[in-house]
Amino acid sequence: MNNVRVKIIRLWKQYSTASGETIEMVFVDSRDDKIHGTVKKDEVGQFVHVLQQGQTKVLINVIVISRFRLNLTDY
Repeated sequence: MNNVRVKIIRLWKQYSTASGETIEMVFVDSRDDKIHGTVKKDEVGQFVHVLQQGQTKVLINVIVISRFRLNLTDY
């Protein structure tokens, strides 16, 4: 079982015609790694009232999908 303790540092609702309404989040874990998470449209109603920006949560049975995007722009 994969459990991860995270803090929600950014949370917003998003709508697209392809995937409907979703909840998008950016988490930070104990190693200061940033993680993007999504609540899919079928589960938005279940989670919309229990997720708030700034909260710390323990995610249970996490499914990790690795996708990396490189940003080669100098800042």
